[in-house]
Amino acid sequence: MIASADIVTYISQFVDLERRGEEFWGLSPFKDEKTPSFSVRPQPPCFFDYSSGIGGNIFTFIKYYFHCSASEAVRKLEEYIGQDADSACNRSMMSATQSFRKFKRHPSNAKTASYTVLPDDIMSRYEKRSDKLQVWRNEGISDESLERFQVCYDAFSDRLVYPIRNPDGKIVNIGGRTLDPQWKEKKLRKYTYFYQWGALETIYGLSENMEFIKNRHEIILFEGAKSVLLADTWGIRNTGAILTSHLNPAQKKLLAKLGCRVVFALDQDVDVRKDHNIQKLVRYCNVDIIQDRENLLGEKDSPVDHGKEVFLKLYEQRKHYT
Repeated sequence: MIASADIVTYISQFVDLERRGEEFWGLSPFKDEKTPSFSVRPQPPCFFDYSSGIGGNIFTFIKYYFHCSASEAVRKLEEYIGQDADSACNRSMMSATQSFRKFKRHPSNAKTASYTVLPDDIMSRYEKRSDKLQVWRNEGISDESLERFQVCYDAFSDRLVYPIRNPDGKIVNIGGRTLDPQWKEKKLRKYTYFYQWGALETIYGLSENMEFIKNRHEIILFEGAKSVLLADTWGIRNTGAILTSHLNPAQKKLLAKLGCRVVFALDQDVDVRKDHNIQKLVRYCNVDIIQDRENLLGEKDSPVDHGKEVFLKLYEQRKHYT
């Protein structure tokens, strides 16, 4: 069956891999680079390319390496292992990786998801290294908040890692923050996702903070996950993060369904009023904007970057979106 295809052996046909402990590293097959940033894990079988942000299972590799469709990827793997992959395709997409589900295209009127659902215990694969977590403690995040949001350490990539959940509480991705002090020189991403996904159909922290959001009838939205953890440390738990600088249609629908007040606390360099999805959101719920009118923040700062007192002042000065 397809699950018998060893991901390391398969990728080694196209990438020179060097074993480092239980993992394998090589130069990216998707980017021109001189320092290896492409990693492969035998267990669970998956790869991640830190230079391009592409990651997934053996099918994902085939799709991106050969620039082909999912069905063509199945055919290529079928040829590689010399058996009929068609009947095994559905079950193997999960068994081959232990971490991925295959999503097929449905008719346009069917409800679909473009993300992966990962095992509930996936964070147990990472370490709770106090010395590594100190990086975020130094930025003001408490041990209680690190524990509440399951922040751990991944020695494989030298990153702090944290689960990203869908509104139902299922883990759909792992976020990672590099601890490599030379991440710029090595052209690594400071923040990245461990698994590939399509449209971002969730809001970070929404599941963990749902009770507080409903009780206050309000959600404060930041850009990044770290801002949610800082606010949590201060006892502000009706928050979430859109994980980028703009609201997407799926997130707009989530917020409209919540029906509570939405307070956008995005980074200082973001013009919230130019976001067309936020413009549409005001039809469904009250929207406020946090803007720095007293030069309390730097050009690219988050409203939480200068401490609780500054954030609360900015929050009190928020303006209603009209």
